[in-house]
This record gives sequence, C-alpha cells and structure tokens, in this order.
Amino acid sequence: MTLKDVGVSSLDPGRFEAVLDPDDCRRFLDRLAKATDRLAGRRLWQVNSTEQGGGVAEMLHFLLGYLNGAGIDTRWVVIEGNQEFFQVTKRVHHLLHGQPGDGGELDEPAQDTYRQTLKETLGELEQRVAPGDVVVLHDPQTAGLVPALKQQGATVIWSCHVGVDQPNDLARTAWEFLRPAVQQADAYVFSRAAYCWEGLDRARLAVIAPCIDALAPKNQTLEPATVNAILHTAGILEDPAAKVGTPGFRRLDGSPGRVVRRAEMIQDQPIPPTAPPVVQVSRWDRLKDPLGVLEGFARHVPEALGAHLVLAGPAAASVSDDPEGDQVLQQVRRAGAALPRPPVTGSIWLACRWRTWRRTRPWSTPSSAAPM
Repeated sequence: MTLKDVGVSSLDPGRFEAVLDPDDCRRFLDRLAKATDRLAGRRLWQVNSTEQGGGVAEMLHFLLGYLNGAGIDTRWVVIEGNQEFFQVTKRVHHLLHGQPGDGGELDEPAQDTYRQTLKETLGELEQRVAPGDVVVLHDPQTAGLVPALKQQGATVIWSCHVGVDQPNDLARTAWEFLRPAVQQADAYVFSRAAYCWEGLDRARLAVIAPCIDALAPKNQTLEPATVNAILHTAGILEDPAAKVGTPGFRRLDGSPGRVVRRAEMIQDQPIPPTAPPVVQVSRWDRLKDPLGVLEGFARHVPEALGAHLVLAGPAAASVSDDPEGDQVLQQVRRAGAALPRPPVTGSIWLACRWRTWRRTRPWSTPSSAAPM
C-alpha cells in the first residue's frame, strides 16, 4: 500500500462561539454552511505526506474535524513513499526555501524516483476518487498527482505551505521541477503572497495564511499548578511542590486527558524549578537552525544566569517524510558534547525529544536514550 488512511474526527464548529465575536462567528458558520451545500454529494480529499510532525499535519487534524462536523464528507490520506522519494522531495523543500539542502540535483534520476512513487500512489488513489470529488494536494510531495486526478474528473487544488520572500535561482529550480504539473490544477494556494511563483495564472491563485485552532490543546489556558504538575510528572522539571497539581488537559475533541507517562531521560536529572529556560520547539530541520540556537546560547547567554537551553522536537523517526531529521538531531548532540562547557542532557516526552544544555557543572557526553 502506498496510501495510508488517517482518521478524521468530528468537531462541532459551534465551539467557536466561545472565542469569536458574535458577528464573526455568524459569518464563519454561514460560509461553512454554504461550503457544505456546494460539496453535497461529493467527497473532499486531503493528500499530504505525513500525519504528524509538521505544521500541515497539525492543521489538518482540526480543520478537517470541523469540516466533518459540518456535514462535509472529508477524507485524509497520506503518501507512503520510500526513502529515495522523500530524499528528493526534501531536496525540493530546501530549494523552495532558496537553500541548497543536500546539494543534489533535480536531474533525470531524481525525476524518475519522484514520478515512479507517485505512479504507484495514483493506482490506489484513482480507485477512491470519483468524478466531481474535490482533492486538495499539499506541498511538493503531492504536486505530481495533479494531471492524472484532473483526468479522473476531480477538481484539484494544490496548496504550498513553504517558500521564500526573495526567490533566487535555487528556488526557481524547484519551481521548474514542479510547475508543469502544478499549472494544471484548478487552483493554487500559497500561505504568503511572497511565496507565489512567477508564471502561474493569477486568476486561479489564492493566499490563505496558516492557522492554529484556538481550542487546540497547545492553546489551552493552564493554571501554573497544572503546568508544573505536567512537567513534574513527565520528569522534565524537578519540583516536589508540583505534586499538589493535576497534570491534566483537554484533548482536541474536548475530552479530558492526563499526562501519566514519565519522560525518557537522557539527562541525569530534571531541570531545577528555579532555572530560567530558553526554549525552541521545532522539527529537527536545518532550516530551523537548532545548531545556530545552540551556538548563540553558548556564546551569548551569561553563565551567571544559570539558564538552560531546551531544544524540543518530535522523535526523529516519527516524521515519515523527513529523512534528514535524525541526521540533524545527531549533529545537535555532537555539537553540544563538543562545546567547551557543560553539555547535553535531555529527555523524550511523548512524541517530543527534549535537549537541555546546562552551565552549572562539568560537561559530560550525553548517554543514549533507552527504548520508550
């Protein structure tokens, strides 16, 4: 199988009455009702390359939930490509940012790898998508699917979530690689106006900014006692007083959740509760520059502050479409161990891997993490 089905929850769009101005909420619900009428009898497909570990996947989990809750038949499938395919698409990803990435070319072998994986994917997707269905394809991994799905009779939208404000020749190389397929889409969506490519039909182009659900778990207001209890339960923060709190939160669907698993510790002890933290949360991606953050912390944060640097990201193996994640993570670990002052400690908490650089005692090489 080259496609993986992802379950779509059902979320009540009416929940936004609690956070939106009444007029804004009414407009939102009216537009959603019109979309439901327009899509009646058709399925709305979303196709991307991972169900976790990136901003697109995070948005789809809640956006599709509200569409499903409004009565739109919403389906989500993920491309299950091989390492060679994702190596090519990661190269395209870097080039779209105007960066050389692994320095490889988008030559004929790379194009063959890209086309072959998508050809296998199309064999399954064409059996599911009916004429009249609407298919939203996300980012470079899916762009090559556009022509065949159009021939299938679907309405196809390609959505690009990455780009660069000032395109250079590297970015244009990626455009030329993808453009023949993308131009055949019924519409193109970019997350910023500056990311829009040259040479696309402006009449079919839209700019839609990324969004985060105000009701998602990461946006919940938590009392300090709850925050401390969660961090203490996970073993990230050393604070005996946190035992008085409850490590609870609300899941995306509103049901209660509770942190019960202790973090897998790479460090020898948790962060002291009085230590000021400097935190970056991101994928293990060179574009996020965790090495630069580490170097900046080591050079410019005064040791007298007793600060800790926490670089937090998903377990590298959990992001299926990013073959470079583990490489970047290991580079960060080696760089931390090589610093001329106290090194790397850290832990793995659920889907996150935490790294903490401390400056309060002699440095030692970080130990390897045990299985969760």
